[in-house]
Amino acid sequence: MINEYKKESRALIQKALKGTFVRVPAQFRQEFFHYHRHQLFKFFFQVNIVAQLAYLSYAIADWFMLPDVGLLAIGLKTAYTLLMMGITWGIYTYSKSILLFDLMLPLSIVGASALWFSLLNLSNSPDVPIYLYASLVFIVLANLCVQIRFKAAVLISLCISLIILIGVYFAISGNIHQLQLFILIYSPVLLFSLYISWNSTQKSRIVFLHSKLDQLNREALNIMAHTDVLTGLNNRRQFIQLANYHIHHQSEPLQPLSLLIFDVDKFKNINDQFGHYIGDHVLQQIAETCRHTLRSQDIIARFGGEEFIILLPQTHLRQAQDIAERLRRAIADDYLELDTLQKLKFTVSIGVAEFGQKNRDLQSVIRMADQALYQAKSAGRNQISTYKTAS
Repeated sequence: MINEYKKESRALIQKALKGTFVRVPAQFRQEFFHYHRHQLFKFFFQVNIVAQLAYLSYAIADWFMLPDVGLLAIGLKTAYTLLMMGITWGIYTYSKSILLFDLMLPLSIVGASALWFSLLNLSNSPDVPIYLYASLVFIVLANLCVQIRFKAAVLISLCISLIILIGVYFAISGNIHQLQLFILIYSPVLLFSLYISWNSTQKSRIVFLHSKLDQLNREALNIMAHTDVLTGLNNRRQFIQLANYHIHHQSEPLQPLSLLIFDVDKFKNINDQFGHYIGDHVLQQIAETCRHTLRSQDIIARFGGEEFIILLPQTHLRQAQDIAERLRRAIADDYLELDTLQKLKFTVSIGVAEFGQKNRDLQSVIRMADQALYQAKSAGRNQISTYKTAS
């Protein structure tokens, strides 16, 4: 029986993936950030460092294009680059915030573009009207590696664009014709860079959602492989695996360990009289009673047909008998309401056996409990019977 939460989660993800604009459902948002922190954190660090060094390399061009402020440009850009690299290293080493790192490059471009246009406006070089077109690289760099938050990237891009347009306006002394020409060239670059950012964020969401869907599918298949579909209990194979692990991984001294096997009395009569549909409901109700009656450490499974098996860790034979009797009574007191006038009562017979200090073989103890179950059936049903063995 697959967890309802997993079913709802899978449906949410499948719905999100069908949308034109893929959004991560709110309940997975923190997991989305965590996923990309592991996937992209080192990448963000590398891209930021390379981009900051690329910005610093423009100081060489400044030396030739803006000779009157070349030395100042080298000094300021070196200082700014070192500052940004220090902040980048600090985030990478101490903060570990993927949200901050996702916008680190665009935010650093805000300051870089403001600094660059300040230098342009300080210079009297005749190459300024040509050199200002190099600012197109700022908006491309700003959106180069945005992977998480597109809206924030848009706002920062608009801020960078405002700085660039103001800087251009003053650099060309308010020449409207040149400003219009710059805007005509700049606009497609802006739109293209935003498309890169949008495409990257969409891709990162799709990759995460597919990864999450694959995880949920694997978990569902794992549950189906180890769970009895009708009752939601462990199936036979899973019980044997869990029981053997528990038996063979006990620390010394060996802890007491007991086992119960029970089945539904006259279950064939229930199926014949009321049909297999009602018989299935009886098994489901018994499984639910077991969940409420047994302890959290007890391992229960549907062993086959109407037969159930329970491993009782840290339980002596006497304690196992008490648990078996409590379970028998709980099931006997229960009923299945067929309609407003008819209630179906049912009982179980239980065989009890204990693992000895020298006998830790699961199959051997199952046979002993099975013999005790046969004795309970032979003695009239709706009772417990114990197989006593020497330790």
